[in-house]
Amino acid sequence: MTSSPDGNMTFDEFRGFLSDTLGVAEVTLRPDTHFLSDLAVDSLKMVELMLQFELQLGRKVSADAAWDILTVGDAYKFYQNQLGAAAA
Repeated sequence: MTSSPDGNMTFDEFRGFLSDTLGVAEVTLRPDTHFLSDLAVDSLKMVELMLQFELQLGRKVSADAAWDILTVGDAYKFYQNQLGAAAA
């Protein structure tokens, strides 16, 4: 997956990242797609996703944040916010 040197990803790149991380088809990933009800992503997979965020961002993120991420759009906003926090 390619992203800019600062780690920023477009939404389409982010969908590819999620698809690879969660093992789901990229076409199923829309901003309103729910991880639990639409994709059957369990808590273990969400922890794995948070670990992948840490690898992408190069820093630790709160595991508790996973509870606030319900949709693909939420995950993208979280990722973008973490990038902003890392730059500040």
